[in-house]
Amino acid sequence: MHKLLITISIISVVFFQNPIISLGLGLLVAFILKDNLKKFILYIGSIPLQIGIVLIGFSISFNTFSNLLINYFPIISIYVVTTFLLGLFIGKLFNLDKKFIYLISSATAICGATAALAISSIIKAKPNQISLAVFIIFVMNTIALVLFPVVGKFLDLTDMQFGLFSALAIHDTASVVGSGLLFSEEAGETAAILKVGRTIWMIPLIALIAYLENEKRSVTFNDLPKFIIWFFLVIAISNIFTLPIQIYDISKLLSIVFINIGIFFIALQSKIQQINNLDTLIYPILLWVIVVLISFLAVTILFS
Repeated sequence: MHKLLITISIISVVFFQNPIISLGLGLLVAFILKDNLKKFILYIGSIPLQIGIVLIGFSISFNTFSNLLINYFPIISIYVVTTFLLGLFIGKLFNLDKKFIYLISSATAICGATAALAISSIIKAKPNQISLAVFIIFVMNTIALVLFPVVGKFLDLTDMQFGLFSALAIHDTASVVGSGLLFSEEAGETAAILKVGRTIWMIPLIALIAYLENEKRSVTFNDLPKFIIWFFLVIAISNIFTLPIQIYDISKLLSIVFINIGIFFIALQSKIQQINNLDTLIYPILLWVIVVLISFLAVTILFS
């Protein structure tokens, strides 16, 4: 029964190919399933999303990729460092537990739940701290996925501006790409490229946290999500070799399909958490609101 429900939902996701519908179905099915098929859902995890992002690489020219990273990576780097330090500062003002501050600051600065989970073992975060951080991040990503494209179109942002804004202001890769695709195909591709540039900062983050926590841990490229390496590789293959036009068309279609399935499975993993201390909710929201405002001002002023 439960597997049939997931199968029907995936067929619906593939049919509609809309990130908001994929998210909504995932939340609904998660509510129905409770903890049933938990192992299966966790096993699938974010694999479909990662496949979708890798497939986007077939649509990206090397010139577009290099120009975007060269021109915008300095801005992304300033954003990452500033956001992380701002998160530490605001968390200190709220007098919150240092481990929770690290989780939220890392998630907001780099790549949401992925960054939080990556450092959780280094800082020895408690399970309830990790689950609460992931839950709050998920809620904010949901809000961003639904509202940002609408606001972007209302404010008449260009594809480039919205792609950069999504890549900076949204935590998780799924919501970044989903939000971009809801705005336009070009905005989705721009958001994916720039988000990858932001995720690269995962390695310096892990090294810094390990140093601050006096953890003797070696940091290698294995700490970088594997899909980023495949993303680079696919871009190289599609630009070095002349592939049949059908490959590009099919990969573009499949990328949207897999991204939507990925959003569905990420929503399936959502679980409501009890919040005992209101400050643990106010802190990440306040940090995010500040980041959103800074990102919007930077995008509209610097790239008008």
